[in-house]
Amino acid sequence: LVDNHDSYTYNIYQYLSTMTQHAVDVIVNDAYSSWDEFITSLHHDCPEDENGGSPINLQDHYDCVVLSPGPGSPTEPSDMGIVLDLIRRNSQVPILGVCLGHQALGYVYGCDVKLAPSGPVHGQLSAVTFEVKEEN
Repeated sequence: LVDNHDSYTYNIYQYLSTMTQHAVDVIVNDAYSSWDEFITSLHHDCPEDENGGSPINLQDHYDCVVLSPGPGSPTEPSDMGIVLDLIRRNSQVPILGVCLGHQALGYVYGCDVKLAPSGPVHGQLSAVTFEVKEEN
């Protein structure tokens, strides 16, 4: 669970902890100066014989990643810490983004992330309409 400096992170942590067999690690997005520094820290936690001396990758330690909400924008690197590199370098790892985390996923994969015309609407119900087209 990557903490993007949001108080809701630990609500997500509590929920994830009820569903997993393994402890949930919380990593603050700017606790490391780079993605490489984070990966190196994992290498220090991995016994040499367990990894066979080969380069370590995220999948050696984690089955998936959850990116928390947080303030800021994925277009501002200073708001994101290691998050954007985490997404770019780990396309084989399942990643769930919540709010800012979801925006970061979209941004990395080429979406324009911008403010909604009405501004943020957290917790507000909105009607959603859609049309089902039958294929011939």
